[in-house]
Amino acid sequence: MADKMKKILIVGEESYLATGLTFDSNKYIVDKIRRPYMQSERNKEYDLIINFCIQPEHFTRKLSESEMIDVQIAKSIVKSETKFVFLSSRKVYGSCNELKEYKETDDLKPYDFYSENKAAIEKKLTELIPDNLIILRTGNIIGEPVSRKNYKTFVGWLEKELEENGKVSCTFLPDTKKDFITRDYFQEIVVSVIKNNEAGIYNVGSGFALPIKDILTTLLPKNLIDFDRAVNKSEQFILDNSK
Repeated sequence: MADKMKKILIVGEESYLATGLTFDSNKYIVDKIRRPYMQSERNKEYDLIINFCIQPEHFTRKLSESEMIDVQIAKSIVKSETKFVFLSSRKVYGSCNELKEYKETDDLKPYDFYSENKAAIEKKLTELIPDNLIILRTGNIIGEPVSRKNYKTFVGWLEKELEENGKVSCTFLPDTKKDFITRDYFQEIVVSVIKNNEAGIYNVGSGFALPIKDILTTLLPKNLIDFDRAVNKSEQFILDNSK
């Protein structure tokens, strides 16, 4: 007897990270929507929900529980078998000028609105659906810029610098090291944790850090990169992905 096909709901189908994400059509039925159903009973019809929607308010202020989309979705699947994938951030670990490797068991030390909101959502989701939750803490994802106000991604920062200054003016030293991944790699991890029926918290990183100069000179001509204002190293990190 053939295994029952699992139903997956992808929320935020126009998101950059969701674009091109595919699953085996012989094993999964995938529905894609632009906006979440929030506290809808229909969410329980799915075996798994992934929310790719990003609220711009994440970056500018602390959100109330009622404003947290992920929490509202989770509330709709309490006491069901539906799993939820929450896209968190390595920023929940904190910020360190020294190169530091973070493990999933490390204490959380959020330091800005974005990381504080992510950490608060993680905590609430863990209370609501502890056994049906996948938390992915991602590093810097290199890809197309998101042209929306207040979206403080790495590539978004590059785009903003080029638009406003005609070049990228770096305040951190060229040998500042960070953990970078591609969208393709990120999507491979998403598919893998779902395929293997995982649950829990996972770092999604490369496991090694590259000097910022190497990344910038790969993405941009050297004449568009200015390190004259660089005075220190900031937010250096590696994500331990051994789990």
